Amino acid sequence: MRSPRKIILILTSALLAGGCSGGHSATHSAAGHPTADPSRSAPARTPRPRLPANRFTVAGNDPVQPNSSQDTRAQATGTCRPRMLHSDQTLGDTTAAGFTLAGAPVAAQLLGHFLAGTGTPVRFGPRSRTARQALASRPFRALNHEVQAAVVAQLRAGHRRVRLPGSALTPVLFASPGSSQDLYLGFRGTQGLDVTGAGTITRRGYAGTLTYVITDSYGFPPQDQLLGIGTAMRYLQVNCGSPQTRGGARWFPDAITVTVPFRHPRG
Repeated sequence: MRSPRKIILILTSALLAGGCSGGHSATHSAAGHPTADPSRSAPARTPRPRLPANRFTVAGNDPVQPNSSQDTRAQATGTCRPRMLHSDQTLGDTTAAGFTLAGAPVAAQLLGHFLAGTGTPVRFGPRSRTARQALASRPFRALNHEVQAAVVAQLRAGHRRVRLPGSALTPVLFASPGSSQDLYLGFRGTQGLDVTGAGTITRRGYAGTLTYVITDSYGFPPQDQLLGIGTAMRYLQVNCGSPQTRGGARWFPDAITVTVPFRHPRG
């Protein structure tokens, strides 16, 4: 059996060689049918504030849908075997250490958080190293180009409350080449996207900012093949899932926020 140190060295070499692939209550009548509660009244709908003539806003959301990377112990079809639990934990810890040595600290952080089993969200803000990596990546630049074009088209058509269609909200695929190794190992294909923005309209053009929140579920779906550890991590997530099993893993939501300038001529 190879020692953890040898496994780390082998993994680090592979990574550096480029071979690597988150109720309204109601009273009921005696017949059992809901009836109106006279002590309650429907809340009044708050009118949307009017935009100043020289302002515009942007909004669009494609949320993360339920998927197999979010499976937990409740979906398990088999038991958790202590020997396999320990072996897979060691493999996960060794892989996270290898990510760090290979210069992929975010991938190491995310895998470590998965292994810790808390399930709490991890978010990378707009000033984080991860956000800067995303901003510099080819997939994000392509997305930003398409979104900005869609916003400009609506503004030039006279819309000041821009609502982005689903076709403009393609989740980012941090595939290599075009993305850093850290983004690929940590995120690969993301699953959701939220875009907001605001700015000013002048005689010459439009100026403001757009904020992208790239959302994901960090987990291991069936047949995941990340560096050959996918099957083992899936076992930790489902068969030995936390909190039902001490030392088990758990999926969690993660996100990257990227803010970019928006400046375009009017005509």
